[in-house]
This record gives sequence, C-alpha cells and structure tokens, in this order.
Amino acid sequence: MTLRLAFLLAVWALPALFTPALADAQDIRSSEVVTPPAMAIPAPPALKAVAPKGFTLGLGYGLSCAQAQPGGAMVLHSLTGRGPTLRGPSVAEAAGTAPSALFVLPDYTPAVVTLILSGARAEVTGVLPLAGEDGKPLRGLPPASRQPGAHVEIPLSLGLKPLAFDPTGMDPTGVVYDFKRGAYWIVDGYRPALARVSSGGGHVQALYVPGDGLEPYLGSKRPGGGFSGVSLSPTDKLYTIMRRPLAWEGKPGHFTRIVEFDPSSERVRQMPYLLEEDYADPESVTTGDPVAYADKRLLVLEQGLGKDGAPLVRVFSADLTRAHNIHTVRNEAGQPPEAVTDKAQWRALAINSARKTLVLDLKQAGFTGSWAESMTLLNDGRTLLFMSGHGFGVEPQIAGFATGSDGKPVLDPAAYTLNPDGSLVCEGRPVKTAFTLKPTWEVPRIWLVTLPKKATDY
Repeated sequence: MTLRLAFLLAVWALPALFTPALADAQDIRSSEVVTPPAMAIPAPPALKAVAPKGFTLGLGYGLSCAQAQPGGAMVLHSLTGRGPTLRGPSVAEAAGTAPSALFVLPDYTPAVVTLILSGARAEVTGVLPLAGEDGKPLRGLPPASRQPGAHVEIPLSLGLKPLAFDPTGMDPTGVVYDFKRGAYWIVDGYRPALARVSSGGGHVQALYVPGDGLEPYLGSKRPGGGFSGVSLSPTDKLYTIMRRPLAWEGKPGHFTRIVEFDPSSERVRQMPYLLEEDYADPESVTTGDPVAYADKRLLVLEQGLGKDGAPLVRVFSADLTRAHNIHTVRNEAGQPPEAVTDKAQWRALAINSARKTLVLDLKQAGFTGSWAESMTLLNDGRTLLFMSGHGFGVEPQIAGFATGSDGKPVLDPAAYTLNPDGSLVCEGRPVKTAFTLKPTWEVPRIWLVTLPKKATDY
C-alpha cells in the first residue's frame, strides 16, 4: 500500500479535527419501564415453566423522541428487536466455523413500541408488529447473506436444530417517525438496510439495501455489524451509522461509517467516524444511535472495553460540516478507504472525518448498567435518554457444561462446536451440554441525563 492513494474526494481539504473536551457534571435519574401485563409475549408450552406469565416485552432496540404532549409528557418510539435469543455454539462448516444464535421464539414478529415519558416514568402504550411488503408478518430470523464473502450468523432452535434463513427477516435496531411522510424509518442490524414502514399497518413500503439503493461494499460487514440507530435531521436528512467498522482482507478499519440518506432524492453520502484509541480491543467497539440535533451535527453513542477491562460508555458530538464524502470512493487499485489500516498512512491522505467532541461519559455520570442499549435526545435539547436491560425476562443457562483442558468450566457457548451430524463437541471431545434459559429479574430501564448545556453548545 503506497502513501499516495488517489482517492476521489470532495473539495474540502482541511485536516480532520478532534476536540478532547471534558464532559461537565451531569444530573442522572433512572426508573423501570412500565409494561402492561397484557402485552407479555405468550410462551410456548415447552417454556411455560420458565415464563409462566409469558416473556417480558423486549425494549430498547433503538429509541427516538417523537413529540411533546400537553402537560410536558413525551411520546417515544422504540423496537422489540428480533425476539429473545441466546448466544449459540460455533457451527462447523466446510470452510471452518460460523457463529450461531439460538432463537427462543423463531416465529416472533419484531414490532415498533410506543411509550409515554412523564417526568422520570416511561410506560408502554402501544405495539405495532412489522409486516413485509406483501402484508405477511416479518420474523426475526436472519436473511441469508446477499454479499459474497460476507459473514452470516447461523440460526438454531433451542434444541440446536438448524432453522431456515428468512429472506425478509429483520433485526430492527433503530426507529424514527417521519411526520412529513407519515411513516417510520427503521434500520436493520443484520445487514445495512433502511426501511420505510407504514405507520398504520406496520408494513414495509420501501427497502434500501447494499446493491439496491446503498453501496454494495456496505454488505461486507462482520456479524452484528449492520446499521445501528437512525435519526431525522431538521433539514430532512436521515442519518444512521455502521455498528462496527467494515473490514478489508479480514482486518477491520479504524473508523466506521456515518450514512446520510435523503428521502426525497434517495441520494446517499457516507462520512468516516474515527474510533477512540483507548480501547483494549478495537474490534469489539460498537457505535450507534445517532441523534441528528442540527444540520450535519449528530450525537453518537460509542462503547467498548477500556484497557483496564472496564466498560467505556460515551457520547460524542460529531460535526460533519467538513467531513469528506467517501461514498463509493476507491483508490487506483479499486480498494476502499478501509484498506488503509496504518494510521500514519491514513493521516497522510488528509481525509476529513467527523469532528468529535466528548459530551458525556455515562459511567462517570453514574450509569450502573453494563451497556446502554439505545439513546435519544429529548425536545429540550439537553436531556439525553438511554435504555438498558432489554432481555425479554430471561437469561442464558448452560446445563451439563464441559470442563476444559485447564480444569475450568467452559461457559462460553462459542467454545462448543456443533457438527453437521448434530453432535456437540468441546475441545474435540463429545459432550451432552444443553443451552437453556432461566428467568431473570432484569427489566428494561430508562436513564435520564441532564447535560449542563444544550447539545448545540458542544
């Protein structure tokens, strides 16, 4: 790789900037989300003992503030995601192994959830199941990869039986209501996909995916690396972000991509967003939940393990004013910007990324959850709302776990391998391990953080 990569860029030429401003002291409050018992998800007969009253409605897979009501209450929208799932064993294939997910409810239909926020109390008031363009209910099973060489998560039942891929399956990870068009915009975590959804029947009206409305290269993601969060700017532009950096020849880039979509013209722009350098494992860093609070100005939730092993949960302001558009950009060898993995070479290219300013360190502010699942900004422009604890009222449990060669219990499902004949092995030895679930007391929670100043002032 030479230093003189001839990327075709926009006209701006100022170097990318980062402002390491310290977040000021914040006020934080937390409470449980109230969900009416009638909205519980019925459990199949085989799981009645685990969830006799049904599964708790999963929440927090995306979050947006829709509008204020008389009296100061706020209408919020969130998503249920793909339904309750557990991490599964590695699945043996001809070319190696692939990750898997165990689907507790394979036929579950993801839904848009409406909540009313009054003070520090949030209550679920409505659920809108999603349907395809043909009106049939969508399911949370993954679609087969549309991009050659892209990684695919293998869907399995709790009994480790293969489940068929669903071409229309969706794992919704972001939602925003578009008052101008009277529809929801939803993004997919399985693949970088953007859908316009009817606010009446919940059916998909339009779908933009890599190769059909979006750059094909976006489909070369890693597992769990689709879009995460979506927001509509005051200038009528949609913004979403790749959950993880794209990889080139197996090595992930040191930046992820913010995607701008114009609903009127269907024009797409992409801007690089550089990750912080204080993570123990840059490959595990996730970005999501962009909030477009002004023209070309976003808030982005960035999370990962720090070098001391503690979670870092931070919110940055991302200024796109001078960020270069890297949509479909290639060098003379036909390579995307992610091919430049050396940071010194990247700086030599003078590609402007989003200018970042630290707005909030959520852990330092008093957040006690492991990770924030989603984020939005309320209408006052200075109160951030986060959600955590969305696990459908259950958590994984391993029965009959194996003992590793080091004498320790093997509790990582991915350390087990499921063979084509259905047998399960661990470190090459046959095992009778079962992956099950048990009730948990964890419930969805909201966290309200009042910033010392408005987002526009950062």
